[in-house]
Amino acid sequence: MSAPSKDTCSILVINPNTSSHMTNALIPLLDNLGHGGTQFDYFTAPVSETVTLPDGRTVEGVPSIDSGEDSVKSALYCMPFLERIISEYDGFLVCCFSAHPLVGMLKEKVRKIEESHTSIVPSEQKVKRKYVTGIFEAGVLASLGVVSSFQYASGPGFHKSLSPETFGIISTGKIWETELSSAVADMLGHSSDGSISHFAGVETTGLTAVELHTTPPQEVRRRLVEATERLLKGSQRPVGAICMGCAGMVGMEEAVREGCVRAYGRQKGCQVRIIDGVAAGAGMLVTACKVGY
Repeated sequence: MSAPSKDTCSILVINPNTSSHMTNALIPLLDNLGHGGTQFDYFTAPVSETVTLPDGRTVEGVPSIDSGEDSVKSALYCMPFLERIISEYDGFLVCCFSAHPLVGMLKEKVRKIEESHTSIVPSEQKVKRKYVTGIFEAGVLASLGVVSSFQYASGPGFHKSLSPETFGIISTGKIWETELSSAVADMLGHSSDGSISHFAGVETTGLTAVELHTTPPQEVRRRLVEATERLLKGSQRPVGAICMGCAGMVGMEEAVREGCVRAYGRQKGCQVRIIDGVAAGAGMLVTACKVGY
């Protein structure tokens, strides 16, 4: 990683697993987004290292994050390596589609850095902030932004109603159906009837993140198409957006689109928005860095 130029917005794109081919797949996506004045650097969890935790336990790098426990282990493993370079970047994008604790851990470190700077910077000067998000958080927020709206409710009086459109998530192994549904519920909360507003649920391919790239492409496509079709047909409310629930799904939008068309027909299926959390997260960080929230 080269040192960021001082006149750019510098963002570190973090792959918390040890599979460098997943990191490499993100580079063309971010290069093609056209975020001028932004430098993206990339971090992949190191291979063949061991991290000793304060309580004496040890953790090693995770080649494929296939459960909530893997998310925690990968966060504990990566943090010591990232602590050394936090000061060099304006933004951090954690590229694992899960409730990944590395997002919160980095935010806490950033908060402490900003507090220390506030104590030494004159009050009339603005402390330069740093920003952190994960592709899960960014993907959910982007999906919600696409489907959520209030509409005029016809009838006597002047009333409004919430749009019935929902978003859903297509992910990898079956374990993520419960894991991600719980994470969305924790993030968005429940509505008065106990459901999660605007959320259609999670469907999975049965493949791990690594298997998305090692399984024959036609088999990966078939599983993505079928998972998408199941999600849309199984929802009682219209699905207006699909969030691709794995960084390893970058570039696989066409398969998701085919599933939408199979479920809804060509016209309606082509109207479903497909959200990539990596692109969404990069956009959020670039905006935050430039605006200075």
